[in-house]
Amino acid sequence: MHARTLSLALLLAACQGDPSPPDAGPPDSGPPDAGGIGEAIGPSTLDLAADPPGEWLAGDLHVHATGASNDTGGDSFPEDIARIARERGLFFVVLTDHSNSTGSDVSTTEEDPALFNMGPEFPYWDEANRLSEPGAFLMVDGNELSPVADGDPPTEPTGHVGCVPADLEAFDRSGAIVDRPRGAVTGAETLAQARERGCFVVLNHPWGTPWTSFDWTSFDYDAVEVWNGTAGLDALDLRGRDAWRCDLLQGRAVTPIAASDCHRVHTEPPGETLHPALGFPRTHVFAEARTWPAIVAGLRAGRVALGDGESVLFLDAYAEGGELEASRETRWLRLRGRVDPAAGRPSVVLTRAVACGDTRGVDREAPGIEEVVVLERGLEPGQEIDWAVRVEGEVGVYSAMLRASRGHYGALSRGIVIE
Repeated sequence: MHARTLSLALLLAACQGDPSPPDAGPPDSGPPDAGGIGEAIGPSTLDLAADPPGEWLAGDLHVHATGASNDTGGDSFPEDIARIARERGLFFVVLTDHSNSTGSDVSTTEEDPALFNMGPEFPYWDEANRLSEPGAFLMVDGNELSPVADGDPPTEPTGHVGCVPADLEAFDRSGAIVDRPRGAVTGAETLAQARERGCFVVLNHPWGTPWTSFDWTSFDYDAVEVWNGTAGLDALDLRGRDAWRCDLLQGRAVTPIAASDCHRVHTEPPGETLHPALGFPRTHVFAEARTWPAIVAGLRAGRVALGDGESVLFLDAYAEGGELEASRETRWLRLRGRVDPAAGRPSVVLTRAVACGDTRGVDREAPGIEEVVVLERGLEPGQEIDWAVRVEGEVGVYSAMLRASRGHYGALSRGIVIE
């Protein structure tokens, strides 16, 4: 079942109507003249270090396939996923089909105790390898560990965990994942199973339906899916973003990701409310080579940029002398990116998160983030930006967000942590 199928009413209430960004004033054709902290100039006037060797590779880290997940409409096979992914400019796709309790029998979505914890868990491993083309496109067969809370319907959170195989040569595909009986497997136990197998561990859609939201019994994950497809960048996604920023403020090295959670591969972009399109949104990873180890290294290092369609934001930090530097010596943040031509009323805001009120382990609520706005500007559809923003190396987590009307065609940057 899609993570938000039964949460639409809650989502709409959380969004409080129109999710469009507030009026940010008239769009700018470029940055203003720099006059102090928080203002921007064209970086060509500065001697900033060149980017390190590598390239940005786009991918979708949360995709479901027919024959492994039993809620895909019956026509989302790996071959179709690979073809459409390549048409949409994706370099990699990770199949994250549900751990197979009900999924062991693809003909039913009913809870059948005879199927609990049987597997197989990675049925498309060989098919994914066949559909990959070294240097051009990579498909990896992962998993979405999917315990279910107790109750009918379930009302207590447990959590879904994305398993992205980190080392394809050494990865453990043996045995079934334990995700049933209902109400018997906690989020902490689910994270531990993913860790033991050798996954790059992703906390998927931490706030979704009552039973797919995370129970916050552990914080042992590598990444948070801060943006899950469905209805565009919405209020539930922003809770995930706040959870990630709070993790960074507390010293945990956690990577933000965006992924479609696509169950219907033939859905046209940008997707329907409950049926996201493949690659909408996507995660761009900066990798030193066009290989899976290089992509995983980029994910672990947090070298990512998240976007919908052509929208994307890249954020880097530099010292006064222009060298790459994320520390108290940081004096410039370079914000680069572009806005999808289809984005409605786009605007961008660069903020510094300075503190969080975190009670996730107690009441499962999203952290409250205290932040300072560094720069806020209106943009135009199709606009490209390249700004150097003056800062003073103050402590906090710097990140940027591009918002657009109706939630689609936005973007999120990585976080720059200054301690």
